Amino acid sequence: MGKVYKVFDPIMNRYAALKMMKVDVPESEQRRFRQEARLCGTFMHPNLIRTLEVGTTREHGLFWFAMDYLEGADLMGLLEKGEPLDFDFVLHIFRQVLEGLTHVHSRNFVHCDIKPANIYVATDQFDPTLRLVKVLDFGVARDLSRPESHESKRIMGDPFYMPPEQTYAANQIDQRADLYALGMTFFEMVTNGRHPLEDLFNSHPREALKAHRERVMPAPSAYMPPGSSPERLAAIDGFFMAATAKDPEHRFQSAKVMQVALGHMP
Repeated sequence: MGKVYKVFDPIMNRYAALKMMKVDVPESEQRRFRQEARLCGTFMHPNLIRTLEVGTTREHGLFWFAMDYLEGADLMGLLEKGEPLDFDFVLHIFRQVLEGLTHVHSRNFVHCDIKPANIYVATDQFDPTLRLVKVLDFGVARDLSRPESHESKRIMGDPFYMPPEQTYAANQIDQRADLYALGMTFFEMVTNGRHPLEDLFNSHPREALKAHRERVMPAPSAYMPPGSSPERLAAIDGFFMAATAKDPEHRFQSAKVMQVALGHMP
């Protein structure tokens, strides 16, 4: 729907991330773009990206909105460094993500595109030890309070992270869809970049959609380095299985419940 630029605000003496709508975007996508700007403009939660300002360009009347500019890296960037992540650091990240999702879900929204690239670990230039996690990109978020949003005619989101119920057109989902996607993300973080469906990365996306519906996902412990305690490996496997159950009724039922389970990790 748009492109993101790093811009400087001379009045506030700060940088911002400016997201600008592309030319000739269909009206349905324009609505989503504006919804993202409005939704993020109402966020006051520290773990959610927020809109600072909105406007339109003079020349083409293109809609834009400015957000906080963040220093740091998203989880995909951390994984691409190839360095094993400390398990306590991973837990720290996921606790903050779940705090943010608890707020989003309380507003009756589903993010619909949780994945490593949309989870950002921001750093502070004055305190390098400060790590604040931000959930990004609400471009395909679904408002469950609007009846028409319950049955999207298109499959929207990343095919490698969406739960089985999201892999159909005209699907009906709820907040537990985000918890499934976060479970897939958890697998990547604890295995240093492995993915349950990595053998399908070069296949047509429909193969990934089918795999979410039919395939038994591997246990993360099978890809973790030796030396971890059996208790921790069993807890990680159990957490992943509960997050990515095919049936939403068998998953964690809320971000709060998932956060409690995370807190019991040995």
